[in-house]
Amino acid sequence: MKNISLHYLINDFEPANRLAIQMDIPAYSIHIHTFPDNESKVSVNPVQGTAIIYISLNNPNEKLIQLAFAANALKENGASRLVLVAPYLCYMRQDKAFFPGEAISQHIIGAFLASYFDKIISVDPHLHRINDLREAFPECEATSLTAAEPISNTINDEITKERRLLIGPDSESKQWVSSIAEKTNISFITGNKTRHGDRDVGIEFPDHSDINGVNAIIVDDVISSGKTIIRCAEAIKSAGALKIEVITTHILSNDKDLSLIHKAGISRVRSTDSVQHPTNSVYLSTLLANELQKEF
Repeated sequence: MKNISLHYLINDFEPANRLAIQMDIPAYSIHIHTFPDNESKVSVNPVQGTAIIYISLNNPNEKLIQLAFAANALKENGASRLVLVAPYLCYMRQDKAFFPGEAISQHIIGAFLASYFDKIISVDPHLHRINDLREAFPECEATSLTAAEPISNTINDEITKERRLLIGPDSESKQWVSSIAEKTNISFITGNKTRHGDRDVGIEFPDHSDINGVNAIIVDDVISSGKTIIRCAEAIKSAGALKIEVITTHILSNDKDLSLIHKAGISRVRSTDSVQHPTNSVYLSTLLANELQKEF
C-alpha cells in the first residue's frame, strides 16, 4: 500500500481526525508559532509518499501563507505528492474583473495553490461563471464534490409526518436543492433574488400556493452574513409556511449573524463540517474518504 498521511491545522482537528479514522491513516498536526510581529513559523512532521493537507479556507488570508509554508516543508522533507483537501475553498467567487483595476481572485488563488499541490479537492465550491473546478486549476488535478448526498441522508433519517418543502432562495441554489429533492423525494421551489449590496438582498416567490401550510427547509451552498436566508425566511413566512429551518454546505456566519437568523423565525440551522461551526451536524468524512481512496 502506498504511504499516505494527513496533516491539519489545529482548528480543523475534529473533521480532519474523522477523515483520518475513516481512511485508517496517520494524522499529524501542523505546528504554527506566531512571532510578536505576526509572522508565522510553520513546522510539519516529515513523511514519505502522499501527504494530504486538510484545511478549511475560511478566514483565508493568514491560512494561505501558513498552507504554502506547510506544503513546501512537506515536499522538502520527503513527500512525493501533495493533495489539498479544502472543503471550503476561498476566493472562487470573482472570476472576472467587473471594473478596471480589479484583481481576479479566482485566477490568482488558482495559480497560487496549483504551484504547491498536485491535486485539490473541495466541496460545493462557490463558482459563478464556470461549471467545473478544473477550470480554476488548469495546472493541477482538481475535483469538486457535492454535499447533496450527506445532506439528503440527514433529511431522510428524520421520521416525520409533516408536509415538507425544500426551498432554494435563488436560481443559483437550484442545482443543490434539486439534487437533494431527487434524493429525498421532497418537492422544491426556488425564489428570485435581487442583490442591492453585500448585505442587502430581496427575495420573492411568485407562487405562494406551494408554500402555505408546509414545513419549509431552506437549502443553500453557503451562508455568510445570513441576509439572503433571512429575506427568504421572511418571504416564505408571509406566504404561510408553518415552520422554517435551514441546511447548508458551508456556514461562515458569526454569533450575531446567527442570532439574527433565528430571530427571523428560523427554528433550526444545520451545516456540514466543511467549516467548524456550532451548527455542524452533517459530516463529510465518508464523502471525502471515498474520493481519497484513489490515492492508495
